[in-house]
Amino acid sequence: MRRMWIAALLLAASATMASAADSSKSSLLAVELTSGTADIATEISTNFSGYAPAFDHSEWGVRAEYWKMMGPEYAFTLGGGIGMFSEEDKPGSNAALGDAKQTFSQSSWNLRIGGDRVLAVGDKSSIYFGPGIEYWSGKAKFKDESAPPNNLDYETKNTTRISLDARLGGNMMVSPAWGITAQVGAKIGHATYKENGAETSWWPSSPSGAVGLVFKFGS
Repeated sequence: MRRMWIAALLLAASATMASAADSSKSSLLAVELTSGTADIATEISTNFSGYAPAFDHSEWGVRAEYWKMMGPEYAFTLGGGIGMFSEEDKPGSNAALGDAKQTFSQSSWNLRIGGDRVLAVGDKSSIYFGPGIEYWSGKAKFKDESAPPNNLDYETKNTTRISLDARLGGNMMVSPAWGITAQVGAKIGHATYKENGAETSWWPSSPSGAVGLVFKFGS
């Protein structure tokens, strides 16, 4: 009887190790549309002359994300993407003489590295959750086509932000090779900005989300 238990334990251990080996051979690649928050600052301000006060604004973007399975339930993750936003304002009948179109735009890029716990839900779905560190850099541009002296064509310097990021998401496979992925998350970090000697630092926090297609490679 003792030999039977030992044999059963060895068989179970072998199966677990084989499962871990098979899982560690697989990887996932996702292409996602993202929503997030841009942290911007500007030294051009009529209310804070000589300073560079910060503000935040929504942004959307595109990101690629890679999961490398390190075992049956754990994955190393790496991702990167770009963010953007644009707004156009045209003067109405109550605008002053000489006023013209105004535009505001944002651009950014980001990199994230982290780890996820991945849990299977049935044969075709899984949920994942885990922490990560994100590096983000972005800037804004203001343009006013009004007649001088109200015209403006100004671009901020880059804001840099390093954040702790946590997310919860899921993958639903449509076939063995591809499926749909979606996630929500939150981040808190430290942002810095410098322009013309003015320096600004702050601790922003914001929610985030993404949805897209995921592709599976390996066994």
